[in-house]
Amino acid sequence: MVFKPFTHLARQSLGKTFTHGYAQSVVAATQSSYASSTTPFGPFSSHAAIKFSKHGSSQLYSSFQPPPTPSSKTASGGQLGPVLQDSLEDGGLAAYYEAWQKQQGKLGGGQEWKQFQFPLRIGWKGPNALPDGKNVKRGEVRRRPDTLLDPNSGLDRAYSSSAVDDIKKAEDVVAEAAAVEEVDKAIAQEISSLQITSALPSTAASHDQASVDIMNTLTAAPTQTTNTTSPTQCSLSLTDNTVTTPDSLVLSDAVVQLREAGRYTEIPAAFELLLTRNMQPSVGAYNALLAAAIELPAAKHQVVSQALNIYTSMLRRQVAPDTAFYTTLLELLSQQAVDVHQAKLTMTLKRRRYYNPGLGESEDIFLLQSDESESAILLQDDAFSTAIKVFDVAVTTTEDRSFSSEAYGSLVTACALHGRIEDMLRIHAHLEVNKVLPRASMFPPMIEAFARRGDLRSAVECYDGYKDLATQNDMGCDTLVDRNDNEVYAAVIKSYAMCGREEAGNRFLSRIIESFDGNVEDAGARLEALRDTVITRGLIQHQIDAAQYAEALDTAATRSLSPSARSNAFAHICSAAADHNDRKSAIEAYRVIDKTAPEMSMAALSMLALHVRCDQLDEARTFWSVLYGSPNAEISLVEPTTMYAVALIRTGHIDEALQHAREAFNRMRASVDTTGAQIQIKEKIDEAIERIGDLISTTGIVLSPQARMILLWAMSENNGPVSPVSEHLLAGLEPVAFSTLSWQDIVLLLRTEAAMISSGMFLQDVAHVARFEYLMDIVTRQGVFVEEMTVKIVEQTLKALETRRPDLVTKWQNTRHMDVQQSHVPTLNSVTPSVAMTTPGLSPDAYDPYAASTDHKGSNVITSILDNTRSRRGANLDEALSLLRNMRRAGQHPRYVVYSNLIASAAKEGRANLIFDLLRTAKQDLPLLPQYSSVRDGWSLILDSMVGACLTVGNRAAAFEYHQELLQIGSAPTANTFGLYITTLKDSARTLDEANEALNIFCRAEQEGVEPTSFLYNALIGKLAKARRIDHCYFYFSQMRKRGIQPTSITYGTMINAMTRVSDEWQAEQVFNEMEGMPNYKPRPAPYNCMMQFFLGTKRDGVKVLEYYSRMLSQGIRPTSHTYKLLIETHATLAPIDMAAAEGVLNEIRASGERPEATHYAALVHAKGYSLRDVESARATFDAAIANPEVGPHACLYQALFESMVTNHRVKETDELLEHMASRGVEMTAYIANTLIHGWATAGNLAKAQAIYESVGMEKREPSTYDVMTRGFLAFNERQQALNVVHEVLSKGYPLPVTNRIASLLGPNGSRAASTTPAGLMA
Repeated sequence: MVFKPFTHLARQSLGKTFTHGYAQSVVAATQSSYASSTTPFGPFSSHAAIKFSKHGSSQLYSSFQPPPTPSSKTASGGQLGPVLQDSLEDGGLAAYYEAWQKQQGKLGGGQEWKQFQFPLRIGWKGPNALPDGKNVKRGEVRRRPDTLLDPNSGLDRAYSSSAVDDIKKAEDVVAEAAAVEEVDKAIAQEISSLQITSALPSTAASHDQASVDIMNTLTAAPTQTTNTTSPTQCSLSLTDNTVTTPDSLVLSDAVVQLREAGRYTEIPAAFELLLTRNMQPSVGAYNALLAAAIELPAAKHQVVSQALNIYTSMLRRQVAPDTAFYTTLLELLSQQAVDVHQAKLTMTLKRRRYYNPGLGESEDIFLLQSDESESAILLQDDAFSTAIKVFDVAVTTTEDRSFSSEAYGSLVTACALHGRIEDMLRIHAHLEVNKVLPRASMFPPMIEAFARRGDLRSAVECYDGYKDLATQNDMGCDTLVDRNDNEVYAAVIKSYAMCGREEAGNRFLSRIIESFDGNVEDAGARLEALRDTVITRGLIQHQIDAAQYAEALDTAATRSLSPSARSNAFAHICSAAADHNDRKSAIEAYRVIDKTAPEMSMAALSMLALHVRCDQLDEARTFWSVLYGSPNAEISLVEPTTMYAVALIRTGHIDEALQHAREAFNRMRASVDTTGAQIQIKEKIDEAIERIGDLISTTGIVLSPQARMILLWAMSENNGPVSPVSEHLLAGLEPVAFSTLSWQDIVLLLRTEAAMISSGMFLQDVAHVARFEYLMDIVTRQGVFVEEMTVKIVEQTLKALETRRPDLVTKWQNTRHMDVQQSHVPTLNSVTPSVAMTTPGLSPDAYDPYAASTDHKGSNVITSILDNTRSRRGANLDEALSLLRNMRRAGQHPRYVVYSNLIASAAKEGRANLIFDLLRTAKQDLPLLPQYSSVRDGWSLILDSMVGACLTVGNRAAAFEYHQELLQIGSAPTANTFGLYITTLKDSARTLDEANEALNIFCRAEQEGVEPTSFLYNALIGKLAKARRIDHCYFYFSQMRKRGIQPTSITYGTMINAMTRVSDEWQAEQVFNEMEGMPNYKPRPAPYNCMMQFFLGTKRDGVKVLEYYSRMLSQGIRPTSHTYKLLIETHATLAPIDMAAAEGVLNEIRASGERPEATHYAALVHAKGYSLRDVESARATFDAAIANPEVGPHACLYQALFESMVTNHRVKETDELLEHMASRGVEMTAYIANTLIHGWATAGNLAKAQAIYESVGMEKREPSTYDVMTRGFLAFNERQQALNVVHEVLSKGYPLPVTNRIASLLGPNGSRAASTTPAGLMA
């Protein structure tokens, strides 16, 4: 395949590329027409190209070809000869070009172009020594077209353009002799220019001594060439006129010895020393250089480019590569071809996964521009075709040449992946002819390649060949390398499925499994490994590739797989289904993935992208939490983070989006420790920030000052300002916005603006200087210490503005001079604090304008009264208020914190009016003066208490107002106040999705810079546990620990509750044991009750229930009423049932000084009637409880008896009990109604069921009530009535999971039908 000569120029200019022009380098070296007049450009620029350009400006150099410098001319210690000097200046083909011009002049325009012949080396034997083409023996190295020294040969141009065909010998002996004579003269001239003064060693002893001397020289070579080469670079284009001498052989041997010693970093410099001395490197030296290119740290694409440059250099200097060189090169190229194929698949997946239809995007474009560029580069990569060419050249020049099993394996795999069946068979045949042991890893790709072409017969024959080799291997023969039968079996099974022969594949698998019966060592473990590999990588992988996700789910669920393999299979199914927008299959697969498995993050990533594409951000938040909480924060998270942030910004959740992005970027940077990885991930993050900024600027979204700062901090923590995003963010900051920012934010803005001005940005926008001046004024007015780095940045910026704004320089210098003077003023606080307080010029932060009228002693007294817990409830507050009134009569007032404590105490007492009275008093005594930081700090305490107090008394609207006032003075509520936001959600609305709202509150707390506390985490985890969102619970519990916040006993209890709700027994017990082992553990009954409830209701394990009850008593914890109820239910409902022990619990309650409650009797009633099916005994216990004056009638007693009667199909007897309940003043509850509705519907009396439903007012109906009534209507085919019930539940605004579960009862289209809610119902 011939490439256009100029194509590699564009490739070489790409900084981030996989190709680096290496394919063209190979073709250039193997085509005699490459340096024709149509090829003026290349890595070795022609004389004419350089002639009309600046010196060296048009030359291109790879990692192994740095640009020549004057120092490189003297690397060997002396001046280079004229020929070498010219080759350094004009490029390696300058002589080639001049000779071609001379030849053209001699032959005239009508003559055909002739190949220029490179100079011969010392030791050339003349024309008679040239081997005749007809007499080349097998095994001899055939010479390349560029080594034939016949300028007048009549070679055909088309023929001479390829170096992989056999070469015909030219017959013009006269012209050949003339060429030889000319070359001899050139060689003599070069030898004289080298000025070799030392005699060459001739004997074996002198040869050894010379080798030692040269090794010493090479050891110092890196030091001598430090100005020209790095450890990974070597100039291969110094000259083509190198010669082979005994000394060059010794030098080459020394390079080989460096390789044998593992001193790879010294090889490039040592090799260049060979070239600077105009010596011909040996094949071994080139092999050593190739080994150094591979071993030294570099990117894979750079290694390939360097290797091919070395190959090109060999061919240009007429050094025939040996088998070892070809083997290494083929291994490198073929593995690169496999890697590029996989990278292309990854790019396709990225394009399909990361796009946002809500922004008008399609899957034809990439989210990030770097991915677009990388994809284009991958499409141009031709490592595979280059590998095939090199292989053909190698086997053509020497027919009996063979390579390593690794080279053959990689080549065959690359051919299989690229669908080149003929090449694959040809290479495999060459392997067999040369009796090289095949690698087992190449058989699965071969088998699948045949299957993709529909050739099942060839696929089976390929397997049969592997089976024969495996059979011989079992008998002790060395026939396979790295044998892996399971992968081959999986490929065969997949091939059967690909060709539509699933049944035949199943029969094949059955025969394989039968072969393990009792005759194989470790049959059980090997059989499990076989099934895992064959089913997941064979059957399931085929179904995933064919987009048969439902079938793949069924296979993973029904086939015999180990737990880890099953979870892994579900994760891959989930990821593939989500990427192809099969939401149903993806969700079904995600539900059954092991949440602790490492592949969980892979599935969560795909699910996040799916829900973002579907514009379902509420669901996307769940998967973002899982993804963010994963231990591995890799560079692959940049795209999902960007996609999620863009989606949140588009829907108005700007602060949340930017905060999440900033935190994720920080985790990604912290996850890598190498410099190269840091640079790569920072560049990717910069691109993500630019993508986010582009959305903000193009859509016209207005950001709050806090949001702007979040994005600016994200840039600062990465690589600094990203243009033009930073300019857009700064331009939108008005002067009034600076008052809402913290001191750190102001300093960051100053540094950012200074960096922009230093880069010359002020020449384009004069507003930069104005903002810089304003920010500098703020900093200097505050008088706060500024870190040295900021001072240096500001001073550098002022130097750039010195000619334009000298006044700024003067102002800064004066301010700095004052700061230096003040830093030597004695501290006055310790001597005369009143003077310090009344001198705002000395310390603005410490100055308090109300210090003189503050009663500190009285403030301490009020605080101690409020903290007293022994007095009667409310008495402390009244006494403190009395002291406050006396203090104010004396013309004084308390400290800020006292007002804060008084407001909090009034809220605990429920005295809402007093809260606002105290606030008005504080405003009279301590008016807010925001210019004083001490006043702002004091009012932050007061307003924070107001937010918490309003939440406590249920006035959330007022809490929001005071929250905004806090933000306006540059502060925010405390973490405990945000915790109150969460804990008071249950009082704000019955139908609120508390878990999502709690997450939103927590995110807002982080956005406002609040450091979470254990109380805030406890509140959040509690709401998440109630909603059974265990993934979120794990995440925030782990985050709490990472932040160094010690979990409390409440935290552990909340986590245990969350784990038991999702039946995670192992985790619950682990956390419980960890809780008991805490050094500061405060025993509480709730965790023990939770574990007892779990083993009672979920696991039905009475032994465990009693075990935790004993542990509770051993900790000295007094059982609660709920504990006793659980004990009764344990004895009465779990085998072996011991009703006497259950009733004996009532005596234990009395013995402890407590009284049995209605819930205890209700447990006995339910156990007798429901578990034992003894309604009469249940009724007797019920009557005894009702008659007991200590208990009396209670709804839970009636509910227990109703459930007993319904369970025993005696629902018709409930009318009498309903009348009895009404007569005793017990109201109908939703749970009693649920039982009766179910009972009457089961009995076939829909009218009675509906009457019970109507007896419960709409405001008292629970989701379970709507559920049971809907089922009742559907049981009687009353679909319209059921639809009305669903409409009603939708109108109440319950969370989506609740309403969707009820709407799904209507059938597959139930949600859609229910969504058409009549206007009247919605009203």
